[in-house]
Amino acid sequence: MRKIVFSVFLLLITFLGSAQETQKNIDSLLTVLSNSKADTAKVRLYKQIASHYNVTHLDSAKAFAEEGIVLARQLVYPQGEWEGLNVLGNYFERKNDYEAALKTYNEALDIVKATESTKGFAVVLNNIATIYIRKGEYDEALTYMFEGLKAEEALENQNGIAQAYNNIGVAYYYIQDFDKTTFYLTKALEIQESLGNFDGLINGYNNVGAIRIHQEKYDEAITVYEKALSISTKISDRKNQAIALSNIGICWTMLKDYSKSEQFYDRSLALRDQIGDLDGKANSLVNMGTLFIEQGNFLKAEVYLNRGMEIANRNGLKTIKEGGYQGLSNLFEAKGDYKKSNAYLKEYVAVKDSILNEDNARIIAETETKYETEKKEKELLEHRALIAEKELEVKQKNTMLFGSLGLALLLGLLGYLFYSQQRLKNRQLQKESELKTALAKIETQNRLQEQRLRISRDLHDNIGAQLTFIISSLDNLKYGFKDMGDKLSDRLSGISGFTSQTIYELRDTIWAMNKENITFEDLQARISNFIEQAKVASENTSFSFKIASEVNKEHLLSSVEGMNSYRIIQEAVNNALKYSEATTIDVTISEKNKVIRIAIEDNGKGFNQNEIVEGNGLNNMKKRARDLGVKLEVTSALGEGTAVVLTLNK
Repeated sequence: MRKIVFSVFLLLITFLGSAQETQKNIDSLLTVLSNSKADTAKVRLYKQIASHYNVTHLDSAKAFAEEGIVLARQLVYPQGEWEGLNVLGNYFERKNDYEAALKTYNEALDIVKATESTKGFAVVLNNIATIYIRKGEYDEALTYMFEGLKAEEALENQNGIAQAYNNIGVAYYYIQDFDKTTFYLTKALEIQESLGNFDGLINGYNNVGAIRIHQEKYDEAITVYEKALSISTKISDRKNQAIALSNIGICWTMLKDYSKSEQFYDRSLALRDQIGDLDGKANSLVNMGTLFIEQGNFLKAEVYLNRGMEIANRNGLKTIKEGGYQGLSNLFEAKGDYKKSNAYLKEYVAVKDSILNEDNARIIAETETKYETEKKEKELLEHRALIAEKELEVKQKNTMLFGSLGLALLLGLLGYLFYSQQRLKNRQLQKESELKTALAKIETQNRLQEQRLRISRDLHDNIGAQLTFIISSLDNLKYGFKDMGDKLSDRLSGISGFTSQTIYELRDTIWAMNKENITFEDLQARISNFIEQAKVASENTSFSFKIASEVNKEHLLSSVEGMNSYRIIQEAVNNALKYSEATTIDVTISEKNKVIRIAIEDNGKGFNQNEIVEGNGLNNMKKRARDLGVKLEVTSALGEGTAVVLTLNK
């Protein structure tokens, strides 16, 4: 009985950074790039654009990556250099030039080692591992993978940990340890789903689909592959679209719907020709050859199998050669040419044995054991240190306890009689005092509230009306003196604008005065309204405002705290608009360990904190923070943007 086997590949995740920018954002980045000076920000722009084109327009990626690398070297900017080399290595990988990819990744790794960048280790080691998997050298691959996983765990980078789990699962798939494959792929997919990561989800769905094919659950496999196809189409990732289409074609072949199967293969091959994906093209050709064997069209089957094998032999693609030899063996068996069938079967066994040999299996097992052992030893040492610390703490507490016990007994005997006599009297006095305090507090609060309402009414009815009258009068004057020149008109407009701004600030003050307490929900509404006004004033700047889910929006701030917090945010955003030339300004409110953190961050040109002369804006923010008795930090560097962080204790 001849067994038809299709070449189904699990997908590795390449650590190249985000490449999901929309075309509008890329056009914006290209515009910014053309006007940027040669600094570290421009290096990062080159990397972002190259990463995007690695997914959408592969042939455009190389030039931007190389420009960024050259500039990083001129600026002596190691992080920008290794990140650029990493994106360039990913370009070579997608072009199936694995030797060039390995060479480029190793150049990046040398820089990472020199700078001791934990993030760099995590990214580059995993990318090197993907090359060894594509070459069928799984012992080398897993060594790099587990080292990369340790670096991701040290960074507590959930996305990186998920990518490492995925790649380890792929390695186990190719050595046919399907239990471990399912274990690692499931862990990866759970994390990627929680993060909403498109690239990770595409690879995760494709890999789970491959397991479903192995389990002969073809309908479930189609459902999973369609999810991968939908996401890859949405982000214009033609390589992953081609992979999903080819895998759906395999499922329809196994379900005996050959017409549908051929349609999906044709769509996949067309995409792979467009992007020059030789690895994927060889895989689809071998699978189409297998499809024609199933249909009894042996002439077409041989043509497609030989075309796929030609690409696989030329590029050293072991896994595709394995599927191709098996397909040719099945073809000639079906034709009754058992001599050729046996010859190809021997080639298939030889390739498979070179992939799955005892040494590989032993090294792979040792690699995982070493990783698990190191992890457990680290946990054990931490546990022992904790126990020793607790024992010392208990000993110190016992010593203090016994010494204090004797003194407490003596003092207790002396104070017992006095305490007994005073207890009843003190209780009565305490209740009377609490009652008087409560009454006084209520009376004070009522008076304060009455004063607030009266002052706010006076401000609104008198000063507000007067300012409005001034604006109207200025506008009438401007109209009446329109023939006296632009200079007078401009000055009248300036006075009118200043008066309007005064009314806005007066309304903010009245808003705060009318509230005894301000919640974060109140603050959110006020900040959102201010940001909407800022968007109108600055069309070239993108704003975002987020309050983390862990922040209790009902938490109460005093009116002074709420007003000063709002003014600091307002001042920081205005400073960013005036001076930073930023394209994005983000305002976030988060909470951790009962500490509220309000951050205003921009990606502008920044400034040297040792050279800048603080103006009224920075001084006003610092004064408000001092008045509140809270911490205000302003951090900035040339080309790195500016962050203003206000920290409030609950």
